[in-house]
Amino acid sequence: MIEKFKNYFLNLILIWVIILLYRLLPYYKNFLRTETQIILLSLALIYTTLGFVYYLFVLPEKIKETKGSQIFNLLKKLLNCKTSKIDSKEKTAFLFVIVKIFFLPLMINFFLNNFFSLKNQLPNLNYFSAVSPTDAFNLIIFPLILTLIFFADTLWFTFGYTVETKFLKNKIRSVEPTILGWVVALICYPPFNSIVTGKINWYASEYVLFSTTSITLIFRILILLFLGIYVSASFALGAKCSNLTNRGIVSRGPYSIVRHPAYISKNIAWWITLIPVMSLPAILSMGTWTFIYHLRTITEEKHLMNDPEYQEYCKKVKYKYIPFIY
Repeated sequence: MIEKFKNYFLNLILIWVIILLYRLLPYYKNFLRTETQIILLSLALIYTTLGFVYYLFVLPEKIKETKGSQIFNLLKKLLNCKTSKIDSKEKTAFLFVIVKIFFLPLMINFFLNNFFSLKNQLPNLNYFSAVSPTDAFNLIIFPLILTLIFFADTLWFTFGYTVETKFLKNKIRSVEPTILGWVVALICYPPFNSIVTGKINWYASEYVLFSTTSITLIFRILILLFLGIYVSASFALGAKCSNLTNRGIVSRGPYSIVRHPAYISKNIAWWITLIPVMSLPAILSMGTWTFIYHLRTITEEKHLMNDPEYQEYCKKVKYKYIPFIY
């Protein structure tokens, strides 16, 4: 019983230290919505109360190490300069906590932004019959579906970063071990993406207008098609969705056709939006981002190749991006 609650309290210390970081660090104080801070605080309170009940009545006496105990063991070894005794489970636990610290508030923030955007767009449906079918799609339906796609995607990833359990088969197997892998992943998200856009700008926009309303409609349908593939890849991952981690290999949905459907579909959608504003700077900018996503593919596959299940998956699904081509 004492050992069980030792693990529980170590988890609590870890969680509440992270909550303090979110509430005290200037970046998070300015970047995170008030609602995001409330949700993060609520999650910590839920774990504090329900976790106590779980450890008291549900968890068996024979307890395995938790993330909290593994990280505190690692810190103890570092302070005592016993780095040679740090095991792989402690490293994995530490790296996953860093992943969670970074991505969980980000996804909650994105989800809430999309939620309120979706809420603000719904009244526009009242004007659907007042405009032509083409304008109705371009001005009302397209923004609504686009926001709904990003709403669903960020909600799904929020759940993935929040919950880790054997029941959902999304326990962490390993975390990206290389600096390059971390750099190319983190640079795609705030605040690090501003480093790249500050140098080469950002030209892609889903709301870009083409030469006529009819052509705009056609290309916006294409954009939704590729972003639909993108969000279907997120749903195919199930509760295993998260960056920089291996939580089990997925081979269903679009992953049964190519190994990186989300990256290729999102990049194609971005390239489509560049057509009306095509220029050398725009090509160089989008080319840079496409190369960054390609590096993410390379580092992710190098990481996942350590898993025999992924090796078998690659034998079945031979193409990275485009079926029968590459």
